[in-house]
Amino acid sequence: MPENAGKTFSRQPLLWLAVWFAFGVLTARFTAVAGLLVVVTVIIVSAVAALVFRGRELATVFIAIAFAVTGFISLQAERKSVRPDRLSVLYDNGTFHSGTPVEIEGVLIGRPEATIEGEILTLRAERLSYRGADHRVSGKVRLFTRSSQEFKISNLRSEISNLRSEISDPRSEISNLKYGSRIRVACVLEREDEFLNPGVITRREMLDRMGIDASGSVKSRLLIEHIADESVFLPLAWVYDQRANVIDEFRRNLSPKAAGVMIASLLGNKYFLAKDTADLFRDGGTFHILVISGLHITFIGGILLLLMRQITRNRWVQFAVTVCTLWAYTLAVGADIPVVRAAIMFTVLLLGYVLYRPGGLLNSLGLCGLALLVWGPSALFDPSFQLTFVSVLAIVACAFPVIERMRAIGSWTPSAERPFPPKVPTWLKRFCETLYWRPEVWPIEAKRQIWSANIFKSPLYSGRVKGLLKKGLRYVFEGLLVSAIVQIWMLPFSAVYFHRVSISSVLLNIWVSFFIAIESFAAVAGVFAGKVSTLLATGFYAIAEAMNWLMLLLPRLFSDGGWASFRIPAYESLGLVIYVIYLFPVLFFAVAATIWRLFVVGKQSSLLDRRLFVSACAILILLTGITVFHPFSKAGADGRLYIDFLDVGQGDAALVTFPDGRTMLIDGGGRVDYQAKDDEAESVERDVRGIGEAVVSEVLWAKGLSKIDVIVATHADADHIQGLVDVARNFTIGTAIFGRTPMEDPDFAELAEVLGRRGVRSEVVSQGGRLRFGDVTVEVLYPLADGDPEAISDNDHSIVLRIVYGSRSFLFTGDIERSAEAEMTSLGGTLSADLVKVPHHGSRTSSTSNLIEAIGAEYAVISVGRSSPFVHPHPDVVERWQIAGAKVLTTGEKGMISVSTNGSDLSLSTFVP
Repeated sequence: MPENAGKTFSRQPLLWLAVWFAFGVLTARFTAVAGLLVVVTVIIVSAVAALVFRGRELATVFIAIAFAVTGFISLQAERKSVRPDRLSVLYDNGTFHSGTPVEIEGVLIGRPEATIEGEILTLRAERLSYRGADHRVSGKVRLFTRSSQEFKISNLRSEISNLRSEISDPRSEISNLKYGSRIRVACVLEREDEFLNPGVITRREMLDRMGIDASGSVKSRLLIEHIADESVFLPLAWVYDQRANVIDEFRRNLSPKAAGVMIASLLGNKYFLAKDTADLFRDGGTFHILVISGLHITFIGGILLLLMRQITRNRWVQFAVTVCTLWAYTLAVGADIPVVRAAIMFTVLLLGYVLYRPGGLLNSLGLCGLALLVWGPSALFDPSFQLTFVSVLAIVACAFPVIERMRAIGSWTPSAERPFPPKVPTWLKRFCETLYWRPEVWPIEAKRQIWSANIFKSPLYSGRVKGLLKKGLRYVFEGLLVSAIVQIWMLPFSAVYFHRVSISSVLLNIWVSFFIAIESFAAVAGVFAGKVSTLLATGFYAIAEAMNWLMLLLPRLFSDGGWASFRIPAYESLGLVIYVIYLFPVLFFAVAATIWRLFVVGKQSSLLDRRLFVSACAILILLTGITVFHPFSKAGADGRLYIDFLDVGQGDAALVTFPDGRTMLIDGGGRVDYQAKDDEAESVERDVRGIGEAVVSEVLWAKGLSKIDVIVATHADADHIQGLVDVARNFTIGTAIFGRTPMEDPDFAELAEVLGRRGVRSEVVSQGGRLRFGDVTVEVLYPLADGDPEAISDNDHSIVLRIVYGSRSFLFTGDIERSAEAEMTSLGGTLSADLVKVPHHGSRTSSTSNLIEAIGAEYAVISVGRSSPFVHPHPDVVERWQIAGAKVLTTGEKGMISVSTNGSDLSLSTFVP
């Protein structure tokens, strides 16, 4: 018989309160602010009504209304509670300008965080000097300072000479800084958005998610003044120091890659993680194992509780020591939402153990959610919060009930409560008995009964699956089942936030978890053993190295074979409804698993009707196919030619969509690293998202694409070709076009390796070449053919393309400079175009008057960042184009610039109006 609302609510009250509170927060996100008096009145009336009707179902309704309205008003209150002196507010309202030199004073939050190339300082800001004036401020600032080389600081000192205060002790050492140190820093703070394109997360949004108001870098340690040390909570300072010491121990005794894994997974510092290692984890869908979350907290808390139970029987002592140690660890690793959520849940469950009142996992999850949302309602829209709670909900609400019922099926013996065997299909019964039936238990149980009976079991491979083999198969199966259920629940979130479907994660989660657990034990043991014996510690570290190698063996095999995962676009706008609908059959199966009564005599709940069950399965399979194969994500061909000049900062990238729907990507942006590296930095490439992944791929996914028909690398400079490497990994590529193929160039060699591994056809073009895409002609105007296609691919050997559709034409000039421009104009070919991509980002070494006159463009687009380190575009170049009658637009100021034509008209729009 179905349970009424009151009984359902009373089973998991905190979960339902969290749901209604979250509903109110969600409503406030998309609803205009109501009058405060009205909202408070609704809360009071609802609360009073709940008391009046207590004991009745109507009380549940009023409680739900009260919590929903409370959630609504809490988000509004959070928005209004931001102090006017917060740095984020002051930068956003234009009081301070991003990128301008400032001097900031504040107190360090935690110790300086070590990275491969330097340290990261996070400080609570209190005072800021800007253009000669002092301002009291609040908020958090994150600064990076390099440690590998000396820097010339004369330029910055001249830039900040108008600041009132001066650095008084240029010899101060960053090694003296610690938790609570008061410092004054001369630096440049950034908060302004960059890479302004659809689908790309903005810098402000990223900073706000991290709770950081502004970020920046310090040109030299000499610009950091250590003023004093504030009083701090000494036990926490000790925890921070010990964490830093363990990081140092791992770096000294493990290889850089193994140390990076241990430092990330155990200590919450991902700055030592090697990019190739991190990519293997991402590709295999196991990166969450490197992020400290519920898995780590449960593991560490369980070990602590086990040890305390061996020391004392006093449950309160067990609770106090375990919880205090666990929360110290939580604070030491940064107290991110997943860690705090897990610590709260473990604390709640352990409190139930102490009070001999074990609570339900769903109720504990509800308490965690409610506590975090009350503390910060906007956390509901944080991807980290969503991913954490959905994954835990999948395990608690679906995976655990299924496993619990399978155990009941396989281990059933007759009893007064369950006299009859479970009503399940024979194949399921035999499978469960194979894993869970223990024949040695029944004779013991039978002797305790006043009656006698024989039971008949028919496990698969009867008599051959037993002992350790059975136990191992049971653990593997349950791990695979939990992993599969989590993947099903997470599919929409994986599509939206990661654009990834991991094929191998169900298996790799078990493999990686097993070996990383042993590696962690060995590494930690090595740290403790090192206090006693260097030889003993060396043995433990050797085990950790071996486990790290074995852990990565299978993920590397899957990744190299292309079986690990594939990337997909996500639906946007109205298409998001697909993901909402997807959750309904998922929740249906969770409810069905919870109400499934194996031993009921008579008819099961109507929710378990066979036709309804099959229909839910069919809907889930259909929606999974629509998500994975995304047939509706890409806009259909409409007969127009579209060109999008992406904002990739200092670099080039342009997407051409032809009238028949085919696509061409001309260059992919990238970044040139001019910094010298130390030995460790050279051996380990930092795990940083490149332009191709973070910008170009995101734009392509936002357009619903999973295939690019043609990619063109105009030349081999990093700011043109580097991003194409990520595009080639993430998308199906039809053909790759080059002007030269310099295999000795590392950026080109990397792209060629990826293309070769994926079986992409490459083609070298030269002047006179022609490509046709329906009614559109792509003419190759440069470079001239030569006898050495593997020669250096520099600026003056860039591919120059002229795209012609009807009466409209568009010119892409790469990075050609004066000599190439002169050669092109002397050839006498047609260079005229309605729109031109200005050569070499508007450098003064290009855009000669002869070329400008020959093109005669109406629009001149310059692909450049808002603040170029090379002073691009040069004012003289901009002036020359404007004098010739062209309207000059830069991607740094306008974001992505889009043009379209049907062959006669011409439409232009920009991301920033």
